[in-house]
Amino acid sequence: MIYDNVLAAVGHTPVIKLNRMVDPDSADVLVKFEGLNVGGSIKTRTAYNMILDAEKKGLINEDTIIVEPTSGNQGIGLALVGAVRGYRTIIIMPDSVSEERRKIVKHYGAEVRLIHDEGNIGKCIDECQKLAMKMAEEDPKVFVPQQFENEANPMAHRHHTALEIMEQVEGEIHGFCSGIGTGGTITGIGEVLKAQNPDIEIWAVEPENAAILAGGDIGTHLQMGIGDGLIPPILNRQIFDEIYIVTDEEAITTAQNLARLEGLMCGISSGTNVAAALKLAKKLGKGRTVVTVLPDTAERYFSTPLFDE
Repeated sequence: MIYDNVLAAVGHTPVIKLNRMVDPDSADVLVKFEGLNVGGSIKTRTAYNMILDAEKKGLINEDTIIVEPTSGNQGIGLALVGAVRGYRTIIIMPDSVSEERRKIVKHYGAEVRLIHDEGNIGKCIDECQKLAMKMAEEDPKVFVPQQFENEANPMAHRHHTALEIMEQVEGEIHGFCSGIGTGGTITGIGEVLKAQNPDIEIWAVEPENAAILAGGDIGTHLQMGIGDGLIPPILNRQIFDEIYIVTDEEAITTAQNLARLEGLMCGISSGTNVAAALKLAKKLGKGRTVVTVLPDTAERYFSTPLFDE
C-alpha cells in the first residue's frame, strides 16, 4: 500500500501483552503502543482530527496560523500536521518540558514560545493558554484548537483508538487505565469500552504532584503530557471509577522496566499508565484483561531522569 502522505498512516498501532512484569496471579495486561504511531505518540491522532474538524467547519484556511498551548505531545502532533497541511504553527510550552520536545517541534518547522514554570504546572499552563488567546484576539489569522475543550479530541479516540482496541483484543476487557492530560484518551476510549462492557473498571491516573482530581496540591512533575494542573472541560468525570496516584519515581522505574523487561522503549507517562494497570490487574486477578496505552516513545526523554544510570 502507498499512502498519499504520512498522515494517512496514522493509527493502527499494535496491542502487546506484557509478560515479565505481570504477576502470575494477576489479570493479563495489554498495552497499545502509540510510540509506533506516526509522530511517535498518541497525540498525532487528536492533533490531526482537530485540524480536519476545523477545516471541515471552515474555521481555518491556507493563511491560518495554528497556535496551541501544550505541555507535551500535542504540540509535536500539531507541528507535524501543520507541516503536512501547510500551516504555520506556533507551540507555547512550559520551559519545564524536555529539551527533546522543543527540538522535535522545531524540527517539524513550527515555532516554540516558552513560558517559565515557577513550580506550579497548572499556573504555567494557564499562562500559556492566556498568551494563545491574546494572540488570537490580536490576529484574526490565528486559530487555537484548544485541546482541553475541543470535542474533536476525544472523538478521535471514540471513532478510532477505542475501535482498534476492541478489534485487536477480540474478547472482554475488564479494566482500563489512563493518565489525565486533556482527558481525551480516557473519555473517548473509556466511553466506548464502558458501552461494550458496563461492568468494566476504569481508573484515572494522576501524578502525585498534580493530582487535582484527587484534591492534591499542584506542583511540577516529570510525567510530561499528563497532570497539567487543571480539570479539562472535555473530561467525562463519570467515566472512571477510581483515581490512582503515581509518583515520579514509580513512573520512571516502571518505564525503565518496560524497556528492560519487555523491550518497549516508551516515555515516562507510559510508566504512569502501566504502574496503575499492574495494580488494577492484581486487584482483578487471573483470567481477566486490563488494557492501557503507552502514549509515546522514550527517545524524547534522553535529557530527563528516565535515562539516568
